[in-house]
Amino acid sequence: MEFRFDNIEHELDNLIRTTNNVVDISNYNFIEPVGMAILYALYEEIGINLKNLGPTNSYMNVMFNKEYDSSKNYIPIEKVRHGSIEKNVKHITDMIIDHKDFQNLSNTDRKDLYDYLYYMIGEVLNNALHHSLSPIGAIIAGQYFPNLKKIQICVVDRGVGFLRNLKRKYNVYSESEAIKKALEKEVSCPPERPYSSSQVDHAGYGLFVLSEIIKHTQGRLKIISNDGAIYLNENGALYSTDNISTEWKGSIVVFEFYEKNINLSKDEFFRTYIFTDEGEDIEDIFF
Repeated sequence: MEFRFDNIEHELDNLIRTTNNVVDISNYNFIEPVGMAILYALYEEIGINLKNLGPTNSYMNVMFNKEYDSSKNYIPIEKVRHGSIEKNVKHITDMIIDHKDFQNLSNTDRKDLYDYLYYMIGEVLNNALHHSLSPIGAIIAGQYFPNLKKIQICVVDRGVGFLRNLKRKYNVYSESEAIKKALEKEVSCPPERPYSSSQVDHAGYGLFVLSEIIKHTQGRLKIISNDGAIYLNENGALYSTDNISTEWKGSIVVFEFYEKNINLSKDEFFRTYIFTDEGEDIEDIFF
């Protein structure tokens, strides 16, 4: 058994199946970071006991307990709370940039990679922490896959999902409709909690911009909210589904990003693909 980006919505119920508060993942031969983040979120919220006598045991221990090692490819799990978003975003982005495979990039290319990652990670964390009412905050993890030159980042929360927030303002009636609405430009909802951070001054751009970056760099994006999901593939096609067979509660956002496909600086990207209306200003949406 494997838990990968490609089969999240189909394998999710198996991964989190609980018997007497025990989740047994001994039968899994491979679990990507997103799976580990999901398990950690359950551990944090309801105190599940993880049984793992299989081949993923050492990887689980690394992701749950180890400090970052720039000679390795993993980004260990971190729990993010209100008030620490910028610190966590910088820490995660720095860890990725410090990987040995990125040391030979030109200064310009390293800056471009940093700027894109900082923005995307920040947006997903902002969305999770300001709208989800997650009792555990947000869980973030990641990994760099050197053979594919691919970066995978995932953010998991145990909150209310997309529909509850967006239906207060928009005509959406399912989780997948709500996720698709959230990916539209200038769609936003008042946060579930009061905030005073400049990080959310550009609300309404974040997930739209994330999806545009993924689309124009031939990456992939998957968002699951309770029993609904959307998938943006490497060709820019968007798929959605509802009524996933799972007891999952909350949101899962995972994206895959390729440094080799960056052709524009962050600012050039915004001017080319995002600013289509007069009066829009790059300073309005970057913190």
